[in-house]
Amino acid sequence: MVEAAPNTEKLDAFLQDVVRAVKAACNTAAPHLKDPDLSSVDKAIVDCEEILDEVMDGHVDEWVA
Repeated sequence: MVEAAPNTEKLDAFLQDVVRAVKAACNTAAPHLKDPDLSSVDKAIVDCEEILDEVMDGHVDEWVA
């Protein structure tokens, strides 16, 4: 049987938080897609970009510390 990599529970928890944060940002923006002022949609896009940039940077040691 294969042993789990160290810190998988912490990593899973971090990535679940990431998914929840992106989903929350999208859910906040979705009702405002037809508004004349798209500032809340723009903010959600920026928030998602920041979150995903953090993941893509791949500093796993920081996430599981």
